[in-house]
Amino acid sequence: MKKADKVYEISYEESENSRKILEVLDEEQRRAVTDDGGMALVIAGPGSGKTRVITYKIAYLISKGIKANQILLVTFTKAAAFEMIHRAQQASGSSLEGMMAGTFHHVCNYLLRKYASEMNLDRNFSILDDEDSKTILKHAINDYVEKNEKFPSPSIVSSIISLAANTQQSIDDVLNEEFKYFLFFADKIRLVNERYQKLKYEQSSLDYDDLLIYANDLLDVERVRMAEASRYLWVLVDEFQDTNKVQYEIVKKLSSVNKNLMVVGDDAQSIYSFRGARYDNIIDMSKEKDVKVYKIQTNYRSSPEIVNLVNKMIPNNIFAKILKPVKPEFVRPIVVSTWDSQDEASFITKKINEFINSGVSPSQIAVLYRNHSQSMDLQIQLSRSKVPFVMKSGVKFTETRHIKDVLSFLKVLNNPKDSLSWMRIFQLFSGIGKKSIEKIVEEDDFKKDPLNFVKHISSIGKKYEPVEEIFRNNSNEMKPSEIIDSFYESFYSDYLVMTFEDGTDRQMDVKRLIEIADRYEDINEFLSDLAITEQIDINRKYETDEEEKVTLTTIHRAKGLEWDVVFIISVNPGNFPSSLAIGSGKLDEEERVFYVAITRAKMYLYLCRQTTGSRTPFYGNRMQINGGNFDFIEKIPHSLYDHWKTN
Repeated sequence: MKKADKVYEISYEESENSRKILEVLDEEQRRAVTDDGGMALVIAGPGSGKTRVITYKIAYLISKGIKANQILLVTFTKAAAFEMIHRAQQASGSSLEGMMAGTFHHVCNYLLRKYASEMNLDRNFSILDDEDSKTILKHAINDYVEKNEKFPSPSIVSSIISLAANTQQSIDDVLNEEFKYFLFFADKIRLVNERYQKLKYEQSSLDYDDLLIYANDLLDVERVRMAEASRYLWVLVDEFQDTNKVQYEIVKKLSSVNKNLMVVGDDAQSIYSFRGARYDNIIDMSKEKDVKVYKIQTNYRSSPEIVNLVNKMIPNNIFAKILKPVKPEFVRPIVVSTWDSQDEASFITKKINEFINSGVSPSQIAVLYRNHSQSMDLQIQLSRSKVPFVMKSGVKFTETRHIKDVLSFLKVLNNPKDSLSWMRIFQLFSGIGKKSIEKIVEEDDFKKDPLNFVKHISSIGKKYEPVEEIFRNNSNEMKPSEIIDSFYESFYSDYLVMTFEDGTDRQMDVKRLIEIADRYEDINEFLSDLAITEQIDINRKYETDEEEKVTLTTIHRAKGLEWDVVFIISVNPGNFPSSLAIGSGKLDEEERVFYVAITRAKMYLYLCRQTTGSRTPFYGNRMQINGGNFDFIEKIPHSLYDHWKTN
């Protein structure tokens, strides 16, 4: 047998150190940690000690004489790898020097530089970040698309190419399944992709997806695969439910010699299909010959009352599980029926103040939502009440690019001398470049009466006709909601879809802004309220440590985190589950998102919903649907929660 083909024999001997390691584990964790080899799938429920299983697995292997450089640990973040290694060092008393641990991209980068010649790569190839890859993609688009021709933005084209790469599908398949709006551009997108790949190669550069794809192809070279797979006696993978097809193939190849592969994940928490994560990876692995499945079901996080509710809401997945609580009894979760989003925000703000006044740290309170825009009313209410909060779901609603675009349109109607807002508006229109904008704002007629000027701006060029049309149809005498709706319907809706990869979500954000604006009769009052909200946050920026703030976050950003007090807002069909999921029939993942949300709470869980329908003719993403199929709360037995109604 060749040296590279060496297969290690596993022979574990009991030691005092290994016994000490096992003493701190519960029976379920112990069974997984002491698994003696082969393929193992660990289904770890929320709050069950998933990280502990992996770190103590490493420590246990070290205590049995396995060297650190014979273990490969693959995680989804650098921070997770660092934390697990640090804990494993403490548990094992070993430095773990020489152990390979990191993200998939880290491991793939190492392999490609080591075997660059096998893939005809320069060993010093550059790795493109998202911004750099989109810059190259812009050049590729410019080679095939005329300057003023309608075409998806580089961000959207990048998402299409990336999803095709991570799911190993063709561009056409991805367009048919996920980007139907852009099917018309299929031929040019394929050409742009070919040009993009060529430009990267000419520059000796790889993007993040290339690292995975090239490494997977590299491991098809038998000499390389045997050499690398022989190095690792054990391969450990964290968050397996979030892996895509290429990543699963990579870990199978790296464990193909010694055949000791342990993956840890939770099928019920697979919520990243939009990034290419493949839920079926867990199912496929469970069907592998001689695979062992371990279930970790003891919940150390939540009260028994929360766990009882969680058990009724576990998605119908292939691995049945019943979480077992260990904490003492506390209080039941509460379903709160409010009148509308304003009422919902008022209730949550009041309760948060009550918790803080009773001694609960703001850092132990979180508000979760399905979509960033659903937090707008709450941001306003918390700011007015001077409650310190931090946004973990991105920038504040009014600071997002698309909302600032819309507000700029209102600002110039309210204050025609606002030159910054004028420049922002002009930049939205195809064919109007920086030099053209500078020339317009320096025109004497524009300076005298900007609004009158733009209502006749087509006289200086046909490319300005869309600008003229929009301003002819709007005036500062209209309600803010009417102005935004007119701007959105006549121009901005299509612009969002063609410009942003999450254009549909941004459309919902604008509709949300319209609903809020409908409460105001006057543009100035509406803009002032929003500006005051921003100013309050700026003034308080340095008054409170980051750790002492309430967290506002999307559920996807909350995954892996926990708080004493959790509010989940807008649990209404059309909001959560989203209207897109309902319309497409893709509710399985929405159920898993809800499951992730309710399992973040340790002590108090509030499920908030709104009892009214739309308050304006513009707000379209709330659905009043009869029957409980689309309603998460209707599926929960009434005996498991208390029901409150606001006055």
